[in-house]
Formats: sequence, structure tokens, C-alpha cells
Amino acid sequence: MKKKVKEPRARQFMYVQDLDHLKVDEKDLSTILKQSGALEWAYIKHDKDPKKDQDGKTIRPHIHVVLKYENPQKISSVASMFKDQPQYVGVWKGRIANAYSYLLHETEEAQAQGKHVYKASDVVASFDFEARMKSIRAKVTKSPKYVSSLIDQYAESKITYDELESQIGISQLARRKKLVDQITELRAEKEHEKWLKDFKGKKMKVLWLYGAAGVGKTRFAEYLFRNKKYSILGSRRDYFQDYCGEHFVILNDLRPRDFSYSDLLRILDPYQHDKSAPSRYHDKKLNLEEIIITTPYAPTDFYKYVFIDDRRVDTDEQLLRRIQPIHITKSFIKKRLKTKKSKQNGQNNA
Repeated sequence: MKKKVKEPRARQFMYVQDLDHLKVDEKDLSTILKQSGALEWAYIKHDKDPKKDQDGKTIRPHIHVVLKYENPQKISSVASMFKDQPQYVGVWKGRIANAYSYLLHETEEAQAQGKHVYKASDVVASFDFEARMKSIRAKVTKSPKYVSSLIDQYAESKITYDELESQIGISQLARRKKLVDQITELRAEKEHEKWLKDFKGKKMKVLWLYGAAGVGKTRFAEYLFRNKKYSILGSRRDYFQDYCGEHFVILNDLRPRDFSYSDLLRILDPYQHDKSAPSRYHDKKLNLEEIIITTPYAPTDFYKYVFIDDRRVDTDEQLLRRIQPIHITKSFIKKRLKTKKSKQNGQNNA
């Protein structure tokens, strides 16, 4: 009579399953994991990977779940939570930090295979996953090959500058500053050329919100852009130093000495889209579809104080043709907020 083989137990597991073959509803995963008794857990949906791996095998959208227990568990018990077979549950023998890094494909193996790098915000976890990853990244020494692979992904627009910085660290970024800056500039030019084709023939809109300090000009500007990805720019030394190609921009608290009049007119030209803005290190290509300016100055008052070489040539009419002025007062804001509430109540009652 054969002796029954005792099922091994472990404390750390990774469950992997294609979305098409998932035996439980994806929406129920958090509930299942909360009831799992695990010390901590995290999961992610991988649906942005290349269609095929290096061997030509199809990569389908799938789920990765990491579980860490205080006491050893059976593989079959973990699999049963997902109503699945034990073959889809693996024991994670390495450090749990490596498992969490793999969820984002922030491991050298994943990078070598050209896998998509995911964001920490894509992960659902029983703890602050973003904070944990910051701690993990701070302790990991990145190999030159791994850093180079991430820079390649940045060059191919697969990850953002902020994602690159968070994954390789400021120190590694500083060592490769010249290369990364060149890539950033080339990326901006490529994105600008594409945007020029898409926006050809369209008119850029400029709102000029003026009024006394404290009436809510910036707050109203942000409300107008509430459903758009926008940037607020407002440094007198370098207005566009933080501009990263956004289509919607708030030039906050604009003053007459912040730009020369000719530069301002060029930036606000509604039909000339192939333009750059003066910046500290190099001019930045602008992809502007709408600008909101907040300023204490009415347009005609602004014109009086702005630097102009020849007022016979550069008139206030040139500015007025480019903008839509709106005088912001406390009563204006109050009225708009009242209108907003009325519309919301109407929708709720409908």
C-alpha cells in the first residue's frame, strides 16, 4: 500500500489565471481576499502586455494575486478560494517584496522580456501599496541593464517621466540626465508634430479672468477645467518650466512684466499652433487647445503696463482679438455656484 504524500504548506503564494478562465467574478476578488485570512494580499489585472511573448506564445489578459499568511497553508486551500485547480497557484519562495515588484513588472526578468510596466495605482491591496513600493524601490539596487530598459520604455512613451523617476530613483536619473533630457526633448517634438496634425484648422480658446485678489479666479478656472487634464503655471521667473505638453493650461496670476508683449501675443495666437514658449533651459513646444489666464488686470489696464517696443505697431486691439475677457467678482462666483447647484438638483429630481 502506497503511503499518502503529505501536501506541502507555505506562507506565500501567487495565483495566476486568464480573465477568460477566471472561476469567480473579478468584482468579487476583494471580498474573497478580505475573507482569506491572509496577513496581507494584493492583486492586479495585466491587460497591457505585448500580444505575444518572446517565444511567440499568446499573452492573454490575466490576473495576478499575491497572498502572504502568518501560518503555513495548503496550495489546494488557496486554490479553492478561487474555485480553481491547485496548478494555478504557485508557492512564492522569494522575498514578498519581489512578488509585489513583479505585479508591476519592475523586475529585471520582466523588463528583459519587454513586459509592460504597470502603475502602483493599478494594484488593489490590503495595505498602502504605493507607499510599500516606494520603500521597496529605495532598497533595491538597480542594474545598469534594468535602468537602460526603463529609459528605453520612456523613449518609446510607454512610461511617463514621473514613472521613470519613481522606478530608477533620482540618483540614477541624475547620472543619465543628459540622455534623459535629450529623450524628453525628442518625445516632445514627436508629440507636438502629431498634435499639430490632429488640431489643424481648429481655434485655440483663451479666457481672460480678471478681478481683485481673493475673489476666486483660480478656483473658477479649475472648475472650468474640472473634466480635463490641465496644468497650472505661475512662476514669474519661468512660467513654462513645469509644462509637459498639456492641451489645457491655466496661466495663474499673470502680471504685465511676466512676458514681453510680443511673446504673449504669439502664445495667445488662436490659429498659429506651431509655437514654443520661452523657458529657462530651452524653449518648450506648446500643444495648447485652451488657455485660462487669471490676473488682477483688465485687458486694457494690462496693456498700459506691459513692456512694448512700439505701441504704434503693437496695439491693445491685438490682445483683445485673442481673448474672451470675464470680470470675476464675488457675486459672479456666487451666481455661478448657485446655477451649478440648481442644475445638480434638477438632475437629481429628474
